[in-house]
Amino acid sequence: MENVKLYLYDASGKDEEVDLKDVKVDSLGTKQLLWVNVSARDNKLLDAVTRQLGAKNVPCKSVLDDSGRPEVERFDDFFRFCVDSVVSDEGQSPKKVMVDFIVGKNYVVTIHSGGINYLDEFRERDKGESQLGELDAESFVATLLDLNIVTYFDALEEIECEVDELDELVLKQDVETDKFLKRMVALRRDTSRLRKWLMPQREVYYSLSRPDFQQVSQSDSSSHYQMLSQHFETAVDAIEHAREMVISVFELYATKTTHLTNILVQRLTFLTLITGSVAVIAGILGMNFKADIFELEYGFWVTVAGLIFFAIGLAMFARFRRWI
Repeated sequence: MENVKLYLYDASGKDEEVDLKDVKVDSLGTKQLLWVNVSARDNKLLDAVTRQLGAKNVPCKSVLDDSGRPEVERFDDFFRFCVDSVVSDEGQSPKKVMVDFIVGKNYVVTIHSGGINYLDEFRERDKGESQLGELDAESFVATLLDLNIVTYFDALEEIECEVDELDELVLKQDVETDKFLKRMVALRRDTSRLRKWLMPQREVYYSLSRPDFQQVSQSDSSSHYQMLSQHFETAVDAIEHAREMVISVFELYATKTTHLTNILVQRLTFLTLITGSVAVIAGILGMNFKADIFELEYGFWVTVAGLIFFAIGLAMFARFRRWI
């Protein structure tokens, strides 16, 4: 099947990709682990996979729905849960992709729509012989969940790079307000989305790490899930920090705008002072009285030149005192 890939990890033998029809779960040994990756939410595919694995009463409707809330469901021979993963492309806003897990004895099924980068990279990295067969299904799932959290860190890295670029842009040159605000709105929206997608998963990570979750507590993976919960909280803190960084960029922009406005007001005030002084002098000379300057052949131009030199001298003095 094109959208179903099965990987059999055998610590005492050879890792290989197998066909669904050749799978016999009951014959899997303690050092064997089967990973079934289904890259399409198709009812027929899911039914064929679960039937071959012997997983009964799988809530297919919940699994096929990729818009539900992350949750954990326990059954006799397996447990099922879903989490939201993040797909990040450079220069684009992050996108959410839900990944469902069905975990039984010695097998793990992942269901999602389209490709998931960290699942593909995990498989590419372990194409050769590995010791993944030594892991139980719960430990293998803990590894995949940890990689799922890393997708949020990758998305945050993109946001932080954008924030650093805006910081440098604001400090070095004038920024077009409309363009800047558009980028700020996009960054704020992206961080809010990441928080909105990640926070509901707390119930999943906490449920898997609690002592009453027997499938995990009775396996060798309980310590992994405790660390996974800590990693989850670190991701939450990182998102909160990213939100603060986005706000700080806007505050920096507001501070610079205020500073530039103050400089503009100072310059306008000084310009008013110069024009007012020149107007006062011109008004005095325009009074109806006799003076020697009025008898000069070029008295008008001498007066104009004097007023110009007066304005230039006043400007140089103000510049020297750093008033403008």
